Amino acid sequence: MRERKGFTLIELLVVIAIIALLMAILMPALQRAKKQVRTVICRSNLNQYGLALRMYIDDCDGFFPYSFTWLYKDGGRGCRWHDATKNLNQNPDLGGELWPYLKDRDIHLCPTFNVVAKMMGCKYCDGTTIPIEPQYSYGMNSYLNGDAWNAVPSTFHTTIKNIRKESEVKNPARVFTFSEENTWSIPGLSNAAINDNNLRSTPDCRTDCFATYHNAPSGDLNKGMANAVFVDGHVEPVSAWPPGNTFRLSWPAGSPLPKW
Repeated sequence: MRERKGFTLIELLVVIAIIALLMAILMPALQRAKKQVRTVICRSNLNQYGLALRMYIDDCDGFFPYSFTWLYKDGGRGCRWHDATKNLNQNPDLGGELWPYLKDRDIHLCPTFNVVAKMMGCKYCDGTTIPIEPQYSYGMNSYLNGDAWNAVPSTFHTTIKNIRKESEVKNPARVFTFSEENTWSIPGLSNAAINDNNLRSTPDCRTDCFATYHNAPSGDLNKGMANAVFVDGHVEPVSAWPPGNTFRLSWPAGSPLPKW
């Protein structure tokens, strides 16, 4: 009786078919797991941002950093968020008020944003030759010791200009400090995208809004979520939907919310 050696062609084809079937079953699960890991990292980053802000506030008699210059002392304009040549670890002299509490930490870039920004590009980067190499992906609520009062009607100037300290925020658990933006605008939701590290929303949806790329249903990047850390230090997913929700979680002066 001859000893059988190796596999027949049919057996090899069956094994290959089984492997292909298993890959087809496992790949979507692996992709979901990968997205979940990115989201966890992003939330962890924001948690660390909240702790850094806590230390700053404690050192500065309860004051927030100025929300337009918290990261870059010139406001971070000129595509700084994706300009590798202006990275603050290599250029610490460009850093703003909060940077000494954030330096030397690998917490500045949400991995999901990194993927999405390179895929979608940046509407506000037209005409620039700076490669889109995301360095920083988080923006500070512009109504917390910021310049957002310039964007509100004069009747609210005094109210918002007086909110410079943590103790002046009416509901710390429902006012965010740092969150995320898209690199594109969404009609009916926002007319702007990330162009600095200052997140300024308005009730009429004519400026910034929360990002929409986390856990987007059916791949629709306009319908997903963002993550945010709040004044009280907790982190949670937030939605730009319905329109105006970003402003609702931005306004630190309490109810009723202003309209314009």
